[in-house]
Amino acid sequence: MKKSFLTSIVVLTVLAFSFSMTVAQEKFPTEPVRLIVTHAAGGTTDMAARVIQPYFQKAIGVPVVIENMVGAGGNIARAFVFRQKPDGYTLLVSQQPSMSSGEIVSGGKFEVLKLTHVVNVAGKNYDCVAVPFDSPIKTIEEMKKASQGQALTSAGTGIGTNAYIAAMLLKQRVGVNLTYVPFNSGTEAALAVAGNRTQMGTGALDSYFPLHEQKKLRVLAVTGPERDESHKEIPTLTELGFPQVKMDQMTGIFAPPGLPKARADILIKSLQKAMADPDFKAAASKAKLTLQPLASEDFVKASKAIYETIKALEGVLKAGTSK
Repeated sequence: MKKSFLTSIVVLTVLAFSFSMTVAQEKFPTEPVRLIVTHAAGGTTDMAARVIQPYFQKAIGVPVVIENMVGAGGNIARAFVFRQKPDGYTLLVSQQPSMSSGEIVSGGKFEVLKLTHVVNVAGKNYDCVAVPFDSPIKTIEEMKKASQGQALTSAGTGIGTNAYIAAMLLKQRVGVNLTYVPFNSGTEAALAVAGNRTQMGTGALDSYFPLHEQKKLRVLAVTGPERDESHKEIPTLTELGFPQVKMDQMTGIFAPPGLPKARADILIKSLQKAMADPDFKAAASKAKLTLQPLASEDFVKASKAIYETIKALEGVLKAGTSK
């Protein structure tokens, strides 16, 4: 009886060891990885995904497929990824602080800080304030004055996005009377401003600047805490006397909650290898994508700081949705 018992223990131990070795040696990934992008092709979020995609694919060894899942200011894509199986095959490309705003202000069906933070790719591509090129408005003060008789129409991306946050800060903290008009991407919003379909607009500088160079619209200022590294000639709103309109920005890659550490580590290592590729850096520079590589604790810390900033602005941002 004792011998039989000992034999059973040995067998169970061997089986457990064999199972753990099988799990440890499990190959990942063995099928395509999906990058779910919150906005339409042509915007800054999409650009970050498309610049890194070929280098990520090369580093991880399987196809990496981009899917633009548009709607609700990015919340449809975020909620979709949040409820997926945490197997590392479905990833989200999203910006902050719009993602935090999407949860806090718009009631998105996801929790930012529960998402697995894989790698942050870009940052400091700040939002801007722009007007049509032939607009009589030349300054923020003139914009405020012009809006007092009748609200200015203002282009941007969906409710809760970075562009929306910038517009609501202008409205609630500066006194620019505006009616927000959402578009599917920053590029569409910029074209609306350039085509005089709206009287002003807010959105990613990289979406607006090409039209600024073509003299189809004029960028008045950026909303960042400092000047945009790619376009240092554009002043900040803080420099112009409006420090109440200031926010940081990041574009990162996230996975559903509960992603096993072993798989997260593979994704992180592959993305870091992709971002270290000289060809990727050259492609990012050409696209004027300001890189801000962060992983693990550094990424979580930066994301949490932005989340807390948006939480503090909750009243201001929700006031904009009630009008």
